[in-house]
Amino acid sequence: MITLFFITSHHSEERPPTSTEMPSQKSFRTKRILAKAGRQNRPIPQWFRLKTDTKIQYNAKRRHWRRTKLNI
Repeated sequence: MITLFFITSHHSEERPPTSTEMPSQKSFRTKRILAKAGRQNRPIPQWFRLKTDTKIQYNAKRRHWRRTKLNI
């Protein structure tokens, strides 16, 4: 007896566009969100780290472009 198994491809299903499929012609709203995310994605200033009363040593909300996406 021969048993046939059909493997279905997950790529054929409809899925929402991801951030990797972003068009080169962006709307102003999308561009503004990307600009804000770029400004927030920086380390804290060195003078802030040297202040005496602060316990903050690094930016906890730092985002890597490949690991964490913005979902816009």
